[in-house]
Amino acid sequence: MTTYKELFGKYVQNVASDPTSTDAEGQIWYNSTTGAFRTALGSFGAWSSGGNLNTARVQLAGAGIQTSALAFGGYTTAVTGATEAYNGTSWTSVNSMGTARSNLAGAGTQTAALAFGGIISPIAGVTNTETYNGSTWTVGGNLGTARYRLAGAGINTAALAFGGTTATPQNSTELYNGTSWTAGGNLVAGKFALAGAGTQTAGLAFGGFNPPGGNLNVTEEYNGTSWSPGGNLNTARRNLAGSGTQTAALGFGGYITSSQSATELYNGTAWTSNPTGLATAREYLGGAGTQTAGLAFGGQPSNTLSAATEAFNVSVVVPVAGSWSSGGNLNTARLGVSGAGTQTAGLGFGGYAPGGPTELYNGTAWTNNPTGLGTARGLSGSAGTQTAALMFGGRAFDGSGPQLANTESWNGSTWSPVTSMGTSRYRLAGCGLQTAALAFGGNTGVFPTVNASTTTESWSGSSWTTVASMNTGRYGGTGCGSQTAALSIGGNTPPVSGATELWNGTSWTSSPASLNTARTYLSSAGTQTAAVAFGGSPAIAATELWNGSSWTTMNSMASGRSLMGSAGTQTAALGFGGYLAGASALTEEWTGPSTTLNYKTLTTS
Repeated sequence: MTTYKELFGKYVQNVASDPTSTDAEGQIWYNSTTGAFRTALGSFGAWSSGGNLNTARVQLAGAGIQTSALAFGGYTTAVTGATEAYNGTSWTSVNSMGTARSNLAGAGTQTAALAFGGIISPIAGVTNTETYNGSTWTVGGNLGTARYRLAGAGINTAALAFGGTTATPQNSTELYNGTSWTAGGNLVAGKFALAGAGTQTAGLAFGGFNPPGGNLNVTEEYNGTSWSPGGNLNTARRNLAGSGTQTAALGFGGYITSSQSATELYNGTAWTSNPTGLATAREYLGGAGTQTAGLAFGGQPSNTLSAATEAFNVSVVVPVAGSWSSGGNLNTARLGVSGAGTQTAGLGFGGYAPGGPTELYNGTAWTNNPTGLGTARGLSGSAGTQTAALMFGGRAFDGSGPQLANTESWNGSTWSPVTSMGTSRYRLAGCGLQTAALAFGGNTGVFPTVNASTTTESWSGSSWTTVASMNTGRYGGTGCGSQTAALSIGGNTPPVSGATELWNGTSWTSSPASLNTARTYLSSAGTQTAAVAFGGSPAIAATELWNGSSWTTMNSMASGRSLMGSAGTQTAALGFGGYLAGASALTEEWTGPSTTLNYKTLTTS
């Protein structure tokens, strides 16, 4: 028997822990700790953002590969023939199709594409075929059966058209030779809103819809003459997209009872769910590329038109989703608490627990500090670290007093009063350091009057200076970042908002991207370009990550609550206290998304 040493010129390594370098892909080693032979394989992938389409649309078609793709047709406020070419980074508008339409199918490459079928307003299936030469579209031979919401595969001189609907679901298949269509073998069952992949002689059809049966998980394989059943999708759905070949396909997006992000890989026998899906869940999207280098573009997330593009790449690196875990409870349950510091060196202070102490977190448990605030209060702004913090504004617990401008400084053991803010307020946001902080927004109205403030003040370490106002007044929002690069998130304007604003040290800019879940009394951690937002009222557990331009929904907290204290970074945050049917002492620790190698244990059978 040939040994591993004879095959590869070296012995199997004996290691105490699995290697973490991507150089481990395809290698075999013995893990002496687990007592198992292990390897690392590239069998899962991840989606990453690409350049947006110039025209946001749904019900479009695509052709080509990930770095050289074509998007054409679709629907905006009417059917369109708009065509765009992708170079792996950005889309360029090129000549439109001769016949504007939506719900069509495509095949081929960026410079030799085919468009066929679809709808021309008013709703009616068409037989129109057009061929693209990299510059212009010309009329090709008509389909034998008019249809829309069909699927396609192949190249522009050897294409496959199958499924779709007119008045009823279609099972017919047609083959294109570059000039005309001829009838092929019928699908096992009629269906529409399905996806396709492969070639004219090795095609793949999957998913779709066949009322009254509903969404389908069925896969069928074509051998050039007839269709036969393949392995079922794990997630039955319609309006999805696909790419790749009959034995190495990718299926993504779609619709069940809402837009989907699910991504699956087909090996010619069975579908495997990818650990992560599209960042933007959507249906009626376009697709191109291969199984290991796919492209998704356009589509419809939550009844809106999308221009988003995402690229799928398979590697030995597997994404690990971010998650929350339980930390040690506060010694004193409280809501409206303020926070500073990091996940392993946090500070909690103030809040609505009369006379409540200042508490310090070591990554496991909270410890009371005997020195309390000079002015007991909650709903304040905060900044700084566990040993050098700042608290400003707020309101007394009993509600009898007005909003406050008081500022106190923490040196690691005691609080000391310093210069007050210029504007009294509570439910405000803050960020920065003890010596360079920023206070913004809040409620300047005397309780119960509401007056959402736009006021921003900058702290020099000894005094506050009023600087440029926010674009939208709000209270109950949250903030993170620094004195010269801050982020304002959510709050009540009113109404409750998901709006995001960015501060550059001089002025605020409104971001076009809002939280996916609008909310007030939420918490956050991180920087202006890498933040995490979580919780909110009423009892919201939703967590979202900010990459400097957009928000992405992550795994939720175990206990949704509002008015929490927070500390840390985007990848290691802390949420504590808050309101959950009363004052809460709960602490949760956030570990952000990461990556690991796709390890496999080798066994014999």
